[in-house]
Amino acid sequence: MKIIRWFAGLAAVASLWTVAGAAAGQTWPNKPIRLVVPYGAGSGSDIVARIVADPLSRALGQPIVVDNKPGNNSTVGTEAVVTSTPDGYTLGLMTNAGLVASPGGLTGGVRYDPAKDLSYATMVASVTYVWVVNTDVAARTAPELIQLIKASPGKFNYASGNTGGIAYGGTIKNTYQLDMTHVPYKSVPPALVDVISGNVQTMVADVAASLAMIRSGKVRAVGVPTAQRNPLLPDVPTFAESGLATPPDMSGWWVLVAPAATPEPILDRLNQEVVRILNTDTVRSALLQAGVVPIPSTRQRAVQYQKDQLKVWTAIIKDLNLKAD
Repeated sequence: MKIIRWFAGLAAVASLWTVAGAAAGQTWPNKPIRLVVPYGAGSGSDIVARIVADPLSRALGQPIVVDNKPGNNSTVGTEAVVTSTPDGYTLGLMTNAGLVASPGGLTGGVRYDPAKDLSYATMVASVTYVWVVNTDVAARTAPELIQLIKASPGKFNYASGNTGGIAYGGTIKNTYQLDMTHVPYKSVPPALVDVISGNVQTMVADVAASLAMIRSGKVRAVGVPTAQRNPLLPDVPTFAESGLATPPDMSGWWVLVAPAATPEPILDRLNQEVVRILNTDTVRSALLQAGVVPIPSTRQRAVQYQKDQLKVWTAIIKDLNLKAD
């Protein structure tokens, strides 16, 4: 009889949680929502957040307040979401830096598990990379650039301005055993300035930062190290199209998250609204104009992508011995 009563009690508790979750989904939201962005105002993450926040606010009928919390390779902002109350009133627009690169070993002092301590609503957008070169360098394709560097050992420098640029540049260098010197910069714009001036000859840069320079002819794009061509650079071939191996996917990306244990109905509502918003012409155009590509997804796909990317970044960080400054 005690066992029967124990199971009955357990069922009652489960029923109460189900009812509470459903109620939360029906009454939420009834006050402003905080959207944590792990980078400063004016950053790419901040731009993406504000493009999505405005129509999402209208859809939910409540203000969405963007809360910029930069620091420690985006782990400060990520932890702010992890430690928040799981009631749907704190969300995060998190990136690969805080969810896979830092937990994969790039940054010390990570005090959260991105798989266990967060709930995932949907993928939001991605930014891919492109290999660019100074226009005085006599290479118009990625294979031609590789051959030039091989023919001039020690004479080429390559810049980087972010984690993705370091990882892609290091991977190309290792894969093709290129004798060239890495020159790291704190961000992509000054690195591109030095590629344009010829202080360094080449770099792998994110498309969002380099698109205007490519279109204006200040730098030359020789290839994209991704499986498909970038829709913003339709004339630039992939590495595979040029006969080269495609590196692991180390593109930048954003995903909408909430603290673990956020009620399922709230996460489902967020997924439904954000996916719809990302598929509208207005938002899609605004994101593309900012140099990023919308990638709405199911909740399950967002969870799996984080897990897959953590494996990729953990291996790359170990192979290239990467550490955040």
